[in-house]
Amino acid sequence: MDTDVSTSRPAVRPAEFARRQPVIAGIDGSRAAIRAAEWAAAEARSRQVPLRLVAIVPAIDKPAFRAGGSRYRQALETLEAARRAVLARYPDTDDVPVEIVLELRRGQAERVLVELSRSAALIALGSAGIGFFAHLVLGSTTLSVTRDARCPVALVRPDTTATGDVLVVVTDWHSGKPALSAAFRAAHERGADLVVARVWPGRPWSGVEEWGESPALVSDAQIQHCRRDFPDVRFRPVTVVGDVVSAVERLSAMAQLVVVTHDVDAIDPTRLGRATQDLVCHSSCPVLVLPAAPAPAVDSEAVHR
Repeated sequence: MDTDVSTSRPAVRPAEFARRQPVIAGIDGSRAAIRAAEWAAAEARSRQVPLRLVAIVPAIDKPAFRAGGSRYRQALETLEAARRAVLARYPDTDDVPVEIVLELRRGQAERVLVELSRSAALIALGSAGIGFFAHLVLGSTTLSVTRDARCPVALVRPDTTATGDVLVVVTDWHSGKPALSAAFRAAHERGADLVVARVWPGRPWSGVEEWGESPALVSDAQIQHCRRDFPDVRFRPVTVVGDVVSAVERLSAMAQLVVVTHDVDAIDPTRLGRATQDLVCHSSCPVLVLPAAPAPAVDSEAVHR
């Protein structure tokens, strides 16, 4: 992959930057991407890590895409615009200033973002965009990046608000444990309550269409286990059965963040599972998708009910 990097305002030395996994925001010039950069900045501040704003130019051998070309300059301008938006929200005079690094990459958007995910704490992408770079960087590859990224991926709406509960969707203990831990942390940082939507696909004879693979519910004891580090967070478990998609959409309409563990389509492993894809496409607030953890050989870690 052809890579061309341009940085501005380096906040830390390269060696130090490598030890502190940054929060990355994909920048394409759209309003959604600007909002994603602001959202990512808040995450970077809370984690005390650098914010890395990344724009991607296709590796096309034409003057417009080379350094100094019109498309190349346009990408640099979008990075500067995103930096200005972040600094307007979190100025250098703030108690916790944002450390910003600008980076322009060349290559295929999906491959670049997935490669960056290997050394990132989080990637934030705008969930809606317009224009040339929006189509190439975020429009056609969002689901692919969400599916293949090695770190959590946040999909941020352009009209995102910072009010409401944090919602976490769980189908079983193995995938639900990391989601619950991340959700309690997010609720703690936001001073919000947590709603735990426990998906139950129904018994085989019930005729209820399955939305998850496991019929097991996550128990209250298991939720309390993940709450140990954040005892200040109040939580409310809700068992969801039947029309799960509509139920989760209604719950997300009152939330400021939805947390879910990435799942894979059982028939086609190259696609996102229905649970994740529906949330990504239809949730009215940001969705934080955690990468799936490898299935354990023996499930001996579950908390006793």
